[in-house]
Amino acid sequence: MKAGLNLHIRYLMKLPALLTAFSIMLLMCSCSLDKNTSADAGDESVRASESRSMATEKTSDKPVQLTMFSTVPGGHEKEEDNEIREIIAGKTGVQVLEVWLEGQNCRNVIDSLLENNNITDYLYVNERLDEFYEHGMLVAWDDYIEKYPNIRNLYTEEEWDLLRQADGHIYSVNIPGGPAWPEDIMEGRVVTNKAGFAVTTCCKDPDTAFRFINDILSEEILELRFWGIEGVDYLVNVDGSYYRTREMNDNWNDKEYGIKHVCSYTLMPGAGILDT
Repeated sequence: MKAGLNLHIRYLMKLPALLTAFSIMLLMCSCSLDKNTSADAGDESVRASESRSMATEKTSDKPVQLTMFSTVPGGHEKEEDNEIREIIAGKTGVQVLEVWLEGQNCRNVIDSLLENNNITDYLYVNERLDEFYEHGMLVAWDDYIEKYPNIRNLYTEEEWDLLRQADGHIYSVNIPGGPAWPEDIMEGRVVTNKAGFAVTTCCKDPDTAFRFINDILSEEILELRFWGIEGVDYLVNVDGSYYRTREMNDNWNDKEYGIKHVCSYTLMPGAGILDT
């Protein structure tokens, strides 16, 4: 089922002219073009749902499945039973299926997404983010920043302010490796709202989407994302520092091993926090 989802999403990206309402309903989600409706729904979700995290809430046996599309080429989709992704899902109650730009023209794909107003739950774009904002396709982060401490700690107050759009709200965060604009560099860190990682209004449960972001920024999940499983992917020195043997390092950097085992969620918040 999950493999089929990824296959069909790729198909839709390659053949935007063939998008149908039925396919969109099954594979992506139904979006509202009314900005006020989207904002009200998000606000209500924050008010009605208590702040929960993997540390305080036992997750259900079946994780919630969310999707993420990235316009950055070169990523590899994971196997259905990717080991670390399954462990993270067990701890957080959420599994994210990542879809990458593969062989398509980035401009054409973005045009199609904007035209059809349908997209994945999460989005990473390295250009034209303002157009998704202008189309009312991004969820404001403001209330969730206040609700989830790991998200709040991503930036200082001054840096968060640099991410605000024209309406005064925040709709995205930067991921290391994204493009930089000189006017948005603050104390050596790139902070820009021109590109980045966002939650879209196609997400039916924004609170779950933001709770997952908060959870994968915990020390435990960051270690799984960027170091892996102790004894399998890394060892611990007597002083508490982590290290890899040559074999472990070779495995971690092997493409096939990564597809089956590694799940860094590379273009989600947290990338660059831990040295690997």
